[in-house]
Amino acid sequence: METQNLLVAALTHLLKFQATQCQTAKERALMMFETLSNLKGVNPDIQALCNEANELLAA
Repeated sequence: METQNLLVAALTHLLKFQATQCQTAKERALMMFETLSNLKGVNPDIQALCNEANELLAA
């Protein structure tokens, strides 16, 4: 459940950033995706997607 909640929060902040260019939303999305990619026991596919999302947001 923790993974699902973090993923929903990360996607919510990502969408807010895309819609408004709000830097706070971008920072929060980065933080959430980073946390997800570092969680133990997370599906490797989710980790890879989170890493890719962070790379795109950081660019």
